[in-house]
Amino acid sequence: MTHHRTKRATTVLLAAVLLAGFQGPSLAAPSLLAPDPRAAPDVHAVRASGTAHTVDLVSTADGLTAPTTTRPGLTTFRASTTQPGKGWIGLARLTDGAGWGDFLGALSRALSNTPSEVPQGAKDLDATAALLGGLVIQPGLPGSFTQRLSPGRYLLFDYLAAGDAQPRYRWLTVSGGAVDQGLAPTATIVSRNVPGVGPRFEVRGTLRAGRPLRYVNEIPGQVNELLFVKIAEGTTEAGLKAYFDALPDDGTLPPDSPFRSASLGSLHLSTDRSSVVQVPLESTRYAALTWSKDATDGIRLVKKGLFTIVDVG
Repeated sequence: MTHHRTKRATTVLLAAVLLAGFQGPSLAAPSLLAPDPRAAPDVHAVRASGTAHTVDLVSTADGLTAPTTTRPGLTTFRASTTQPGKGWIGLARLTDGAGWGDFLGALSRALSNTPSEVPQGAKDLDATAALLGGLVIQPGLPGSFTQRLSPGRYLLFDYLAAGDAQPRYRWLTVSGGAVDQGLAPTATIVSRNVPGVGPRFEVRGTLRAGRPLRYVNEIPGQVNELLFVKIAEGTTEAGLKAYFDALPDDGTLPPDSPFRSASLGSLHLSTDRSSVVQVPLESTRYAALTWSKDATDGIRLVKKGLFTIVDVG
């Protein structure tokens, strides 16, 4: 990939992830791996444990701190950031022979604000890596996610630093004896295609403030995230639909937003992947949504109905 192409790719990716961090009108705009990345994991394997196997990820103004090795099995990643506009750490496993430049270019095109770039970008990304989630967090609002790791090499990377001159990414080597400890969810949210309806979020169980939830992406050929944003009192799903219908494809945002908080949630998962996520949700109403684009035509999935209103108890 040439320097020109790399610079353009990182610019496109940065624009895409900045939109996912939209804060609302009063704030500034800043989604269980087997050895074969194509193999589907067991998405029901996480269980409660008094002593979780953890990996700490810390983002500051000086950079990203992350370990270089860990053990296989269920692993809980605990992430925090002290720097606004940095610290959305994602996890991926690249296919043999793929490097950072290959991955960044494919991811940028798959998340592009130019709809015509998305379908081929989605195919390139599927051939380059399996996305295994991560965290959308904010300064003072840390989070955790659990993922099943098998031996091999993984990539930890900051979506919000992808356009920097020195992007933040680290390689994580997994080896040694396996562990089987992780976060225990109180609810599951599944993104799936509903025949005759379209892409939808399905909520199973009860969302609890500050408690883990499982996110599962079942949409074929589609990377997807799960974000939670507080909504104004009186907001309805019809009102959200009208707002999303007005969104242009260039990444700009119409006025009179219904959102009243920063985004929290899970970064992108590949198809048939799951992650257990714990972010500091409060006991109130949220919009659960994604800013991801449809891999078939580049249109935002929220325009096709992939959002819902949830009450957190």
